[in-house]
Amino acid sequence: MKQANSRQEVPELLRSHGLRATPQRIAVAELLCKTPTHVTPQQAFDALKPRFPSISQNTIYLTLTHFETSGMLRRLFVEGKTVFDSNLHKHDHAYCRNCGELVDLQVMALEEKPRPINGWKIEGESRVWIGLCPACAKAEAIAL
Repeated sequence: MKQANSRQEVPELLRSHGLRATPQRIAVAELLCKTPTHVTPQQAFDALKPRFPSISQNTIYLTLTHFETSGMLRRLFVEGKTVFDSNLHKHDHAYCRNCGELVDLQVMALEEKPRPINGWKIEGESRVWIGLCPACAKAEAIAL
């Protein structure tokens, strides 16, 4: 998602992607455009519920899906969870299987790209490297 430097830029960012600037959409966009971030629909709901007590999980999910459809976010699937990524630059991810930390990685070159399968037109890729973050690896080593 493009970074919005001020609160006034967020409604314009939404409109530039063909979306109405409702209070809920503005709040979700503000949550995601301060810095590149990864958020599950539940995390977005938990962050916004105090400010919008009547907001539903469905509203959050639909808003994130509209942002994805309009090109403002990317969707990842990590260990069975849906995660929305506001960093639109090409990159890989590292996921800690212990604490759940998800971080961006510089793209690592593959020796060969996959060929289209049975007429598929490949439009993108998402790679997630799964392991332990430094803190969890250190804790695991100490526990052994």
